[in-house]
This record gives sequence, structure tokens and C-alpha cells, in this order.
Amino acid sequence: MEVNTEGWSSDKHIVLAVSTGIDSMVLLHQLITNLQDTYAQLTCLHVNHNIRSIANEEELFLKQYCIDHNIALHVKQLDLSDIVKKGNSIENEARLERYRWFDLMMKDLNADVLLTAHHQDDQVETIFYRLMTGRSTRSSLGMSYLTTRGCYDLCKPLLTATKVEIRNYQHAYDVPFYEDATNAENHYVRNDIRNRILPEIEQNKHLETKQLLKLKEWHDEQRLVIESEATAFIERAVEVNNAQYRFCRKQFLQLRHSVKMTVLDKLLASLPMHDTLTEKTYNQWFQIMEENIAQSTLYTTDKWIIYIAYDKFIIMANDDVKLSPAKMNQSGTYNYSHYSIDINNDLPAFEFPLVVRTRNDGDKFELNGMKGRKKVSRLLIDNKIEQQERDQMPIIVNADNEIIAVGTLFLKSKYKGLICIRNMGEE
Repeated sequence: MEVNTEGWSSDKHIVLAVSTGIDSMVLLHQLITNLQDTYAQLTCLHVNHNIRSIANEEELFLKQYCIDHNIALHVKQLDLSDIVKKGNSIENEARLERYRWFDLMMKDLNADVLLTAHHQDDQVETIFYRLMTGRSTRSSLGMSYLTTRGCYDLCKPLLTATKVEIRNYQHAYDVPFYEDATNAENHYVRNDIRNRILPEIEQNKHLETKQLLKLKEWHDEQRLVIESEATAFIERAVEVNNAQYRFCRKQFLQLRHSVKMTVLDKLLASLPMHDTLTEKTYNQWFQIMEENIAQSTLYTTDKWIIYIAYDKFIIMANDDVKLSPAKMNQSGTYNYSHYSIDINNDLPAFEFPLVVRTRNDGDKFELNGMKGRKKVSRLLIDNKIEQQERDQMPIIVNADNEIIAVGTLFLKSKYKGLICIRNMGEE
């Protein structure tokens, strides 16, 4: 039975997650016998889910086993009773709770590598599950031998060993273990795949489930190409400025579907967003971007807003602070949002106070050099000003309540050289 030890070295502190099942007990036996010179220190972690009646017996067994073999052991008691009462699946929640504790323990122990006993049969099962549940487009089809998880590495040294090889090793060395009876209950999807579906496929002499391993290898190669294309687009086309990402809508739509999703995954991964957005959500965004819609908000949280504005796709901080009007009673420099307003000393005193504010419904201003008035809203549309920018743009009103300036778009002729507005966000 092959145990791949490339994930750690003889000076490392390794930690093994032990369930008392055959897989982890066989790996533990290997670590304290044949592989005892491959590491500097070994610690075991065990999670008691307190669901099965035999759970406490398993915990006591493992404690005694570790005492007998002089192995440090830490145990975590989980309380999943509320989830069970609600009838919800405990598999995912239990896994999340386990890894939260593993993360804490790896930090407390100052350990280097966490080992789990996933094997080749688990890998085939995982590939099949991800394929059949539509989880094949945005990540690897299967598990990786070695990944980095915060301050430590996560390693699966049995990933090329089969279940048959593990059972043969257990039988040869009489390794003690506990059989989890719930593994035989096929109402869990993963159990049904393991116990019924994959064995039935193997019964057909023309079919071989291990072909899924080749598919994963090919899929991983294609993922690298997609990742490379996505990274190249981000480096080439994405503008980053003041916690804001923006890129050309047309250029983005020319990318392959898988590359578009990967670009968004990479950008959103850098944001503190609680939810992972689904492929369905992405597809809805792509459809809106393809249509002749000038501006549309795609997604918002309390911290971030994602929207399209004319030819741009924008991710920016959701600064939902309403700007209040401010008086300017004398010459000088004033800041309003990300704009700088310079009032020249030559502006006559009777012009004061000037008021700077954001737009109001129905705002109009007199055109320069011609008769008539124009709506501020039309000026913003004509200049293709993004919705978020419209809510930040300063409008200056004189003492006669007349609009004399609209951001950098309009300045009444008589004030040229006396008032200067600059968009500091563009500098």
C-alpha cells in the first residue's frame, strides 16, 4: 500500500485527523511503524459528533490507543442536536465544524501539516459526485494531494491507495478500527454513490470507474489554461483604484464562458463576501450585459455593489452615505466627496454664500451662449455618467439659488477662472 510522504519532511510537526475508521487507523499505524522517521512530531485530532450511540466508546478506544503508543491526542465534542432535530443534513455542517476546530488546533499546536485518510476510492466518488451535481465548471473535479489552508498544509497521503489495499493492510497487521454503520445507509447521496452506483458500474465489463481519474487529470490541465487566461485578462484589462475594480464590458463578453466565470471568481475572492455566487447568478449577469441596457445594479451587500454602467463592469465599495449640502462662505479650497472645488479670491463678495450639494429631481441650468435651460439629469445621461457617480457629483448654487456648476461637466461662463472643480478620483 502506497503512502505518499512528499507533503512533509523529517523536521515537520504533522497532525492526523483520526475518526477510528479503518482508513485513518491504518494510516496512523503506518505513521507509527514504517513511517516513524518521516516526521519530527505526531499529534492526533479526533472529533466526537455525539450522534451515534457508539461514539463515546470510539473516543475511549482512541484515547487508550494513543496512550499505549505515546501519541498526543486532542478531542473535540460537537453538539449537532439542533440540526438533527430540524431534519437538516448534518454532513456539510459537521465538516465545517470539524475544519473550524482543525484550523484552531493547527495554530495552537504550531503544527505544519494536517493529514486526512482520503483514498483513491474516495477520489473516484468525489469526481462522480461533482460531475453529477453540476460542480465541474469552477473548480477541480477531485481532491488535491496537497493544498495550503491558512497557516498550514492539508495533505492526503493515501490518495493513490485503494480501499482494497487498505483492507489488506488492516488484515495483515490486525489494525484495530471501528466500522461506522451509517456508511451503509444509502439515503445519503455520497453513500449511495459509494455503495450502489459505482459498484454497479464496475459490474459491467465494458466500464471502469477509474477512468474518472484520467478525466480529472485532463480537467485539471484545462483548468490551468482557463486560470491563465483569466489572470491575463485581469492584469491587462482590470483597473484597480480605491477599492474599486472596473473593466470593459465588451472585452469581457468576448471571453469564453468558463474564463468569464473564473475572472469573476478571482476578483470576488478578494472581497469579504459571505456568499459564494452561483453559476446561475453569473449567467443572469452575462445575459444582462449582452442586452442593450445602459445601467443596471447586479448585486449589492452592505459593503459592496456590483453593477454595469454603459461600457463598464464595476465592483466598488458600497458607500451609501448621503452627502449633505455645504455652504462656501469665502474663497478657498473645499472638498466634496472625491471632488476638489477651488474658489478664486477674485469672486465678488455678493456671490456668497455658495452652496454645494448633490442633484435634486427637476434641477435645471441655463445654457451658455444660447437661450434655454437644460435638465441636469439629461446632462448626466448625455455624458454617460455612471449612476453611482451621479449621486456624488457636486452641484454649485449661487446666492440667487441658480445652478452655476455641475461637476466637471458644466460651468456658467461668467465663473470661468473663478471656480474650478476637479475630480480627484481621476487623478
